[in-house]
Amino acid sequence: MGPSETRDELQGLLVVMASLSHGLEQVLGRGAETVTFRAGKTVGLKSGVTQQESDILIALGKVGEALKAHGIEWPFEAWKPASEKSFIYDKDGKQAVKLVFRNCMVRCALFRYGHEQKQSLCMMNHGLFCGYVQKITGKRAELDILHAGENACLKELLLQG
Repeated sequence: MGPSETRDELQGLLVVMASLSHGLEQVLGRGAETVTFRAGKTVGLKSGVTQQESDILIALGKVGEALKAHGIEWPFEAWKPASEKSFIYDKDGKQAVKLVFRNCMVRCALFRYGHEQKQSLCMMNHGLFCGYVQKITGKRAELDILHAGENACLKELLLQG
């Protein structure tokens, strides 16, 4: 099977997942986001990652490497307005950094299925990401969507602990 066939198969599976998450949202309402976030986070926390890193930017590089090592292509990068000096800032006593996620298979699947972003399937991805971040940094992680768009999403990662 070639790369385009594998990608088409994965895209089809993700559309099925979008359909399932849509059904879950209809049955559970807002509770669906909590369920899928927790499921994703559990997977991230149970990963075999043993690397520890306290510097957020270096840790994010390690998160990207760990995701890729487990077959998850979800490229992201730290972002800041040109007027800011640092990517890392304090928000309500937590360390924070803004992240841009450009090529997201979940976003593509949601568009293909015709379902909106910022719901349970996105939350599953967020949980997975936060689980990896927590495993590598040792700090509790939250990921909030600041902007969800067609070409990229801007998110804010908050670390506590």
